Amino acid sequence: MTPARVPSFRWSALAFVAITAVVLAAATGVLVLLDPRSQAWWGGLFSSLGTYARSIVVR
Repeated sequence: MTPARVPSFRWSALAFVAITAVVLAAATGVLVLLDPRSQAWWGGLFSSLGTYARSIVVR
């Protein structure tokens, strides 16, 4: 049986960043689902983004 390899510092740092991003996205998703004010804010943001994207494509 081969001995277990210890993960490098780079791998550990990347895993930490990835897990932090996933937890942040999950927390934001729960906030959006539960709070009508944040639903309105995110909805307005994505609506503005869609309008901007359409204005670029239509030209």
